[in-house]
Amino acid sequence: MKFPAYKYVLGFLDWVTINVAFIVAVKVHADSSSPAFYSTPPFVAPEVLVFMLIAGAALVVFQYNNLYKINVILSIADHLVRLTKSILYLVFVLAILSFFIRSPLLIDSRLVVIYFSVMCMAGLVVMRLIVFRYGLKFLVRYNLYQRNGVIIGAGKIGRLVAAHLSFDNPYGVRILGFLDDSFDVGTPIFHGLRARGKVDDIGNLSSEYALDEIFVCVDQATPQELLDILEKCQRTEAHVKIVSPLYDIIPTFRFTERYGDMPVVGLAQTTPGAVQEFYKRLFDTVLAAVGLMILSPVFLLIGIAIKLDSAGPVFFRQVRVGKNGIPFNFYKFRSMVLGSDEDDDSRKEKVAQFIRSKESSSSGSTKIVDESKITRLGRFIRKTSIDELPQLFNVIKGDMSLVGPRPCLPYEWEHYEEWHKKRLSVMPGCTGVWQVSGRSAVGFNDMVILDFYYIQNASLFLDIQLILKTIPVMVFGRGAE
Repeated sequence: MKFPAYKYVLGFLDWVTINVAFIVAVKVHADSSSPAFYSTPPFVAPEVLVFMLIAGAALVVFQYNNLYKINVILSIADHLVRLTKSILYLVFVLAILSFFIRSPLLIDSRLVVIYFSVMCMAGLVVMRLIVFRYGLKFLVRYNLYQRNGVIIGAGKIGRLVAAHLSFDNPYGVRILGFLDDSFDVGTPIFHGLRARGKVDDIGNLSSEYALDEIFVCVDQATPQELLDILEKCQRTEAHVKIVSPLYDIIPTFRFTERYGDMPVVGLAQTTPGAVQEFYKRLFDTVLAAVGLMILSPVFLLIGIAIKLDSAGPVFFRQVRVGKNGIPFNFYKFRSMVLGSDEDDDSRKEKVAQFIRSKESSSSGSTKIVDESKITRLGRFIRKTSIDELPQLFNVIKGDMSLVGPRPCLPYEWEHYEEWHKKRLSVMPGCTGVWQVSGRSAVGFNDMVILDFYYIQNASLFLDIQLILKTIPVMVFGRGAE
């Protein structure tokens, strides 16, 4: 996967600017007499080395606030807002660390913190909004920086993307042409751009022209056809971006890049590799174990409350379908009256109709619940998703991950179309993109697309983001049933 060179350059410049701001802040402080650099080994002062690590963590905050998205980089107002927010996060963390950890390796002066925040903000504004932003525009204007791109789909959406990049292109993307099964090679499509071949030619075209960007702009394809196209694109080294009605749900809930006024959904990969799966499993196991230890008093109190509220066991066990269609025992706190574990035919039919329906996110519901069977305590623990906490045991066992697509019931699996089943090509999770994006307010097809977005962009950083966003969703009970 080739990511734009400007992101690496900008990240390095950010890191240098933050460190320089720290060194200058320490030097101008009246009480500081220790040098930042020595003429003999170890050459760099220990406190500077520690701050280099902190500056590296600051880049993660910048990434979280989308400061490496091209539309943010090229803007002014949005850029300033996100940059200010990121600096405030960094200064707040430094202030907390300096308060609780008295060490010469950390900033132990409020005045230095103030100096640093002012100098860091000023330095990053100058470097990002003036030097880098105008430098990138200059390089693009005189064709000194270009990224080769191709558009898959010569329909309305594909031509619209071509129009944006032809007449207003500060991004450095040079469109070579279109790939579309409906047109012969050489057919004029838009403003001098021609058909380069069929969709199956993407691999050869990518190798021949060292493609950097592939814009998937099919507007008439079925979900299965779109997924097949994406799989072909992601076998290349190019960065895949989607502009398709089927992915319209993503910009509604996730910040995406924009080319002009068009939201573009970027994809990173098809499926996690072996190394990434190992680190994800390690992350899941450690965090789940820590979570169980911390939440053990909560488990005890909820267990007592369930026994006092209604007759029956504390835990509810149910067979669910997991990775690659393999069933496993799924655990929850019991929230319904005893004997409600078997779904009747009417509910199964409603679920089947919902899966087959084309309802949008505004009218759909991923849960069809018989309200009369929910206990008094059950309403509360379902609303706050406390009933889901025992799934930490599933994570320890290896049946589930902390983050991933939700597992489904066997009879739901039977009604899945083939493209639906691909959402469980990875380990199911306790939370995911659709849970923090509206949960039961999201329609079924949109839910599946959100799951595909997660699979195609899976990373530990994204997992941490979704876990942190799950907490307020649980506290306020948004979208739960």
